[in-house]
Amino acid sequence: VVQVVRAGHIDPLVRQAGGSCRRVTVAGGLPLGLSAEFGQLDYPVATLELDPGDTLLLCTDGLVEVPGADLDDGMQALTTLITGGPTDVWELADLLIDVAEERAGDDDVALLLLLRRVPDAQQPGGRLQQHVAPGDPEALTQARHMIRTAVGAWGARERSDEIELVADELITNALMHTEGAAIVTLRVLSGSDRRMRVEVEDSSSALPRRREAGESGVSGRGLLLVDLLSDVWGVEARGGGKCVWSEFVVRERT
Repeated sequence: VVQVVRAGHIDPLVRQAGGSCRRVTVAGGLPLGLSAEFGQLDYPVATLELDPGDTLLLCTDGLVEVPGADLDDGMQALTTLITGGPTDVWELADLLIDVAEERAGDDDVALLLLLRRVPDAQQPGGRLQQHVAPGDPEALTQARHMIRTAVGAWGARERSDEIELVADELITNALMHTEGAAIVTLRVLSGSDRRMRVEVEDSSSALPRRREAGESGVSGRGLLLVDLLSDVWGVEARGGGKCVWSEFVVRERT
């Protein structure tokens, strides 16, 4: 997750891992240095979510403006250039600077590229997803069936009890402590260790809190179970919400 303030500059661009490039419309403001004169010191902050392999581009209009040409035409030309440009972020930066130097005019150019790297150690080998709405017992039953079926189909039966218990706990937490639905995702990750990963995404940004054995109250005790049964687990920000995930090392399939 990235927070962006563009002030008076142009919208950012995001090139996805597959190569397509899109313009992301975010709220702007006055250029830096002018806000104090007009009494407007606040700048809108936009939150963007980058998937692994995505590249974020922020730049000044000097990279796209051509005297006498429309700014939107310049943005479209930049989008096309990035789509067909090098996959290496350093080479892409060099290409864009070379293009800027060839342009006529004396407008300044500032460029920022940010690449979210794809982890080398683990690559997805399978993926299933189920949407569970609050108050929908049928969807919850389907999610449990999906998990049980995937555990068997992906050769993780030796850890089926642990995976199903943890998944059920994460789904229950999402439905009990948020006002929206839960999105349940199962993945198989291959690498130095073959892992089965359970993800439960919800719309709340509040982080789960694990209670220790001596603390009073009921809420949060389920995370003790998650911590005990999982090989590793954690929380990731997802837009305005979060994703709680858990991973289990499973045997390689023969």
